[in-house]
Amino acid sequence: MSKNINIGVIFGGRSVEHEVSVITGYQAIEALDRQRYEVTPIYLARDNVWYIGRELKDISFFRRDHPPLNRLTRVFPSPDAARGRLKLVESSPSALRKRRIFEIDLAVPATHGTFGEDGCLQGLLEFAGVPYTGSNLHASAIGMDKLLTKAVLHAQGLPYLPYAAVVGVEYEDDPAAVINGIESRLEYPLIVKPARLGSSVGVRTVGSRSDLEDALEFALRFGAVALVETYVEGGMEINCAVLDGDPPIPSVLEQPVKSEKLLTFDEKYRGDRKAGKGSKGVKGSKGMASLQRIIPAPLEPEMTRTIQDYAVQVFTATSAGGVARIDFLINSKSEIFVNEINNIPGSFAYYLWEYMGRSFSELLDQMIERAVQVRKRNHKTIFSFEANLLAG
Repeated sequence: MSKNINIGVIFGGRSVEHEVSVITGYQAIEALDRQRYEVTPIYLARDNVWYIGRELKDISFFRRDHPPLNRLTRVFPSPDAARGRLKLVESSPSALRKRRIFEIDLAVPATHGTFGEDGCLQGLLEFAGVPYTGSNLHASAIGMDKLLTKAVLHAQGLPYLPYAAVVGVEYEDDPAAVINGIESRLEYPLIVKPARLGSSVGVRTVGSRSDLEDALEFALRFGAVALVETYVEGGMEINCAVLDGDPPIPSVLEQPVKSEKLLTFDEKYRGDRKAGKGSKGVKGSKGMASLQRIIPAPLEPEMTRTIQDYAVQVFTATSAGGVARIDFLINSKSEIFVNEINNIPGSFAYYLWEYMGRSFSELLDQMIERAVQVRKRNHKTIFSFEANLLAG
C-alpha cells in the first residue's frame, strides 16, 4: 500500500442510525494510520446531501442541536469511473473561481442502516469504480433484508428461528387475517421487528394478540415489511465478528449484557458502562464499545467453535466482505440460532479484535488492503464485449 493514499471515511446518511454512523465514522477517522493515509471525512446529511470540510475533522462539530452545515463544502459524487477514484465535485462554486474537484482513492463506508449499509452506497461506489471496504452491493442487500438472510440460511442448512413475514399493504387490507395466520404458525411470546432495519429500532416483544397488533403497526412505520419471530425465553445472545481473508477469520465471542428482555438502542449506543478490554471512544462517544459485554463469552469450547464455524459459514454464504458481525441466540436447550448479519457493525466490532491482539488501526489496514485486492480481482472480470450488432 503506497503512502499518502487518500481515504474517504463516509458517515451519516438518511437512516434512523444516523448518529450511530457518525460515531463509527469518527472512531475510524481517529484510528487510521496518518503515516500511511491522508484522511478525508465525508458527511452525508440526513437528506443524503454530501459535505466535506475542515470542520469535520472533529466530532465536536456535531455536538450541537443544529450543526452549521453552511460552514462545510457541499459536493456531489461523480459516477465517472475512468480513473478509479471517487470524484467529489463542488456543488456551489464561487463566482470568482472554477468548480473544485476532490478525489478519493478508496472509501471506508461507516454508514449504518438504509441507503448506506443496504447496497445503495456500495452500488454508487461500484459504478464510480472506486475501491471500498466492507461487503459488496449484493452482500449488503442480503444482510440488510432479514427475509433474504433467512432464505440464504435455509439454503445453507443453517439454523434460524421460526418466523412469519408481514407485508404492510396486506396487513392494511385485512389485519385480522394476517394475525390469524401468524397465530396458526407461531406461539407467543413473539418478537416483532422491521425486516430491513437494524440497531434494535422498531423492535418489540409481544405476548398477546393486542400487543402483536400494536407492534406490527409500529414496525411497519419503518418499512414495507415486518418480521415476526419466535421469542427465545431466557435466551443468551452471542456475537461473533468475521474478518475477510483467505480463509475468513472469526473473532472471539462476546455476550452482550442487557438489563431488559431486549437489548435496547440506548444500551447499545448510549451506555456508559465498562466496555471490556480495549475500549476505545471518540471523546466520550463510544458507540457499540459502550455496551456492557462479557469477552470471551462464557461458553464451552465446543459450542464456541460451533458458533465460530457458523459465523464463517454465514459470512461466506452471503458473500460478505471487510468486517461483519453475526449475531446468534442460544435457548435453554443449548440450541443455537443465527439471528442476523451486520455488514457494517457498530464501531466495526473493533473491540473484539483488540481483545485478540489486533489494534483498530491494524484492522482498518487489513480491510483497506482487502478492498484493493477485491478491486484488482474485479478488474479481471469481463463485463462487456464487442458484438458488432450495430455495424453497418
